[in-house]
Amino acid sequence: MIVLLALFASFALLRGGKQLAEMQVQQQAAPVQALLYVILNGEQRVIPEAKRLQLSLDMQDAVDAERKMLHQQLQQQIDAAVDAAFAPVHGHVEAFADWYYSLTGEYMRYAHAVGGDMADYLEQRLRETVFLPAALDVNLEAMLVDLNDRLLRGMQESGGRLAAQLQLFVSANSWSPGAGGSVAGDSLNLDQLFVSNLQPSTADINRQVFATLAATGTGAALAKGMGAAVVKKTVAEIAATKSFHAASALLAKLATKSAVKGGGALAGAGAGAAICSPAGPGALVCGAIGGLVAWVAIDKAVIELDEALNREGFENDIHAAITIQQEQLKASLQQVYAKVLDERFLLLEKNAQALAVPAGEFIPADLLLHPANEADYETQAVSPVK
Repeated sequence: MIVLLALFASFALLRGGKQLAEMQVQQQAAPVQALLYVILNGEQRVIPEAKRLQLSLDMQDAVDAERKMLHQQLQQQIDAAVDAAFAPVHGHVEAFADWYYSLTGEYMRYAHAVGGDMADYLEQRLRETVFLPAALDVNLEAMLVDLNDRLLRGMQESGGRLAAQLQLFVSANSWSPGAGGSVAGDSLNLDQLFVSNLQPSTADINRQVFATLAATGTGAALAKGMGAAVVKKTVAEIAATKSFHAASALLAKLATKSAVKGGGALAGAGAGAAICSPAGPGALVCGAIGGLVAWVAIDKAVIELDEALNREGFENDIHAAITIQQEQLKASLQQVYAKVLDERFLLLEKNAQALAVPAGEFIPADLLLHPANEADYETQAVSPVK
């Protein structure tokens, strides 16, 4: 019994000593904290768990505000750039109308109407008179390059503003590593995020824009040669107006004018013959010249009357057709650049949302797709997935 009691006492002494030693170690050691390591503007800072949610919400708000601001800037830039590219086209419509309401234009249209290719001829004259001197294809290609440069600069400036805004929060709610005890947690390199998403190369932006142009219904032809494609579509739009559906009507017009001119030409021929000579071969020549002059004079008078009555509507039809393509191009480009911009900001938004989840906890897919809020965060915190 004495031996057993001695062994029991020894065991109790050892067990109690071990427990006491463990308690002393636990009291002396610094508590383990769940922290967030953030790298911003080249400096590493440590953010406590209690500040994760606020950083997440602040970052989401800042990213969303920058994205919306860039959307608005791009929309204004696209509208202004497309209007500037199309302005010379509108400016040359008057030159086309000058040709249309001229004797030369009238007779050339008659010739091609008889030949059956007046529509093609009018489109050719439209290209030569309006689109070639306006250089729409060249202007649109240059416009696309400029828009890509503007998008690149806008994203770079946005990254700088985001870094400056978040720096205020991080500086006020963090400390340098090493100031606390043992730590465990997540890390977030904001500098790398901003560089990889908001500072792409010019080549990367060009590839992304062209790929989006081809994939969003704007068409591969537009992506590879936007200027020529838009010119072709605009000419086709003008050719579909009522002013250009005139091939058959032009022949009817010719028949009507011929009946009017027939009497005038005969009268002119008779007057010419009488003036030149009462008889002989000279009378025939003078009569022919008089008839031709009368024919042309009637044509000129009819053209001038037609111009006075219809030129304004004719030009308005052309301007309206050009404007349709102008507005369609604006809408297409706004869709394309909005998609490019959203893709660039998507990863920033996902990282900002993920910050709301405490270190080591499960991140549901819903959180990556929808902005976090305090209610969601509290639910996650009290009911972690095990």
